[in-house]
Amino acid sequence: MMVDKFKRSLTQRAITSPTSLGRTKQLPFEATQAAAPTPTTPALPEDVETETEEIFFPPNQLYITMKLPPEVAILHIYQNGEDEYSVWGGNGIAGLPQTPPNQPPNLSLGKLVQNKELPEKIRDDMSYFSHVNLEIRKWLKRLKYKFGQQLCLVIADYTDFEIPWEMLELSPYESPNEYLGALMTTVRWRQIISGDDYVVLNFQADECCGNAVAYVLDTELKGVGPELDILEQLQAVVYRSSQHPIKTFQQYLQQNQFGCGFVYISCHGTFRGNLREITLGSDYDEQQQLKLLALRRCQLNRVKKSRGIVFINACHSGREQAHASIPHSYRMGFVELFLAKGARGVIGTLGAVGDAYAAKFARELIEASLRSPNLSVAALLRELRYKVVQNLPDEPTTQDLLPFIYTFMYVYYGNPMTVLRLTPPGGQDCV
Repeated sequence: MMVDKFKRSLTQRAITSPTSLGRTKQLPFEATQAAAPTPTTPALPEDVETETEEIFFPPNQLYITMKLPPEVAILHIYQNGEDEYSVWGGNGIAGLPQTPPNQPPNLSLGKLVQNKELPEKIRDDMSYFSHVNLEIRKWLKRLKYKFGQQLCLVIADYTDFEIPWEMLELSPYESPNEYLGALMTTVRWRQIISGDDYVVLNFQADECCGNAVAYVLDTELKGVGPELDILEQLQAVVYRSSQHPIKTFQQYLQQNQFGCGFVYISCHGTFRGNLREITLGSDYDEQQQLKLLALRRCQLNRVKKSRGIVFINACHSGREQAHASIPHSYRMGFVELFLAKGARGVIGTLGAVGDAYAAKFARELIEASLRSPNLSVAALLRELRYKVVQNLPDEPTTQDLLPFIYTFMYVYYGNPMTVLRLTPPGGQDCV
């Protein structure tokens, strides 16, 4: 059965090549599906309906405003106890039955890179992991065959195992280099508590416009020239660590104003088991650091009022940590923080990225958004992953594979149809 042309066009505009976007125009679908609530779970918002199908839902709820379009699927990954996980796939046409519980693989990019694992081994281990997950691959290939470029996958990972699903190979060994995140538009999502409510994932044509603001740790990072050059072209408000304390940038984000469509943060990121030690900023100077827990107490009014895209180009910025005093399923991190503070979407990293490559990647992402202003943020990331895969030689060396590993570390949380319009309306001078 072909997907209705009108329904498909709205979703496809942002993940392929849209011609026009409206900020508030919604897809013509009914209210959301969500996990069946339990007596101990907070009530869903009034505009969110629960799915009534007789299927097994994970113990955590995923908040989505509308019933999924046919070309959108959700890959649920949820934890069984301390050392097992299961997967199931939600789609209106082709579902993936719940998989048997499995022990988590040792595939956390953050941990592997920190332990100096060779990129060749990471790639080989991911190929084997993909090979044995036959049912997941068959489901994804069936969806890809049916919907092609219109397909969008929401990755809802409720575990702390940090599996890099975007690196899953659809046909390992038979047809190498068919990586999920390079062939399909993917976004990640999770439960986000904002104030007294939950943040709800929207599937609607949407755009972020306005000025750009950035913080760049030019006193410590190597090779920041490419990102500074493109920020200057955008006439962004740029706070450099060589000229301003990071707290000045923090104060800017707290101003009760709007009009900031893009917040870019380029610095070091520190990830620890103790939430108090998770920071953005300097590697050694505490006065040049933004602590996760301290930032949570700030209003960040400019982020809330502007509702733009936040790109945290820092090591481990997309990783999350649990706390002994909160339920294990709800983890905290900078992605969760900025979404709770009002950002439309957040780009973060799953591990440590080399300084020079991080700057190059940021420039390429911004340039791609300027070249293709009608392409969504999620689709831009897909295109950059596809490009790095295509550039791999037949027999890649360690140096060939480093950009590949780094590129797949960048993940996006947010509406898959949100585009970023970065051309400045008049622009501003650097601070």
